Amino acid sequence: MNRVAGLVVAAVLVGGFGIGAWMYFEGYLGTGDRDTESVPVVEPLPEPIRQRPEDPGGYQADARGSALLEGTEPDTGPERLLPSFEDPVARPRVEPVEPPPETMPDAEAAAAQDVAEEPAVAAEERPELPEPRHPRSAWKASVQLLAIRSRDRAVVEAQRLLAAHPDVFGNLDFRVREFKVSEQERVQRLQAGPFETRKDAGEVCNRLEKRGVPCFVAKGQ
Repeated sequence: MNRVAGLVVAAVLVGGFGIGAWMYFEGYLGTGDRDTESVPVVEPLPEPIRQRPEDPGGYQADARGSALLEGTEPDTGPERLLPSFEDPVARPRVEPVEPPPETMPDAEAAAAQDVAEEPAVAAEERPELPEPRHPRSAWKASVQLLAIRSRDRAVVEAQRLLAAHPDVFGNLDFRVREFKVSEQERVQRLQAGPFETRKDAGEVCNRLEKRGVPCFVAKGQ
């Protein structure tokens, strides 16, 4: 019983709340009548807020372009044109001036003339060894005196030794034999002989060393 009474009371409350809400929306937000007298109305003031001052101040500019603004006819006098550009004038051609020929001082000129007038010196003939007096087969042993890159210098050294020690080299021959050190390097060996044995070559080498001539015993052929 109490439960039914509670439901009835709740239904009455919900219905009353709904009727009140409907009346509110219908009267104030819907199409119902409103109280317009309570709404404030904003109206403009009867007098102007801004008035033009008697002395506005500022800078009074000249009446430039007033004819155009006022609609008057502009000046129709002849137009003043700028002067035309002058026609380009060809620049005068300047002929190149050749510099004067260089002159040598008198001393240098005389020296150059002297060199030109000198006759060409004939190239010196290559020195040669004396003709051998013994066959190659007789070279069983030899005395080596020098090893140098230039063959001509080796031949000159042989001539000097023969002139300085004729008692030692008077009955001997000289020869220059090329020896390959590497693919790019060669040396020239100056030897004296021939000797039948290495002992004979050693005795001659001892005599030369006592005179300050370095040497050593080498092979023959």
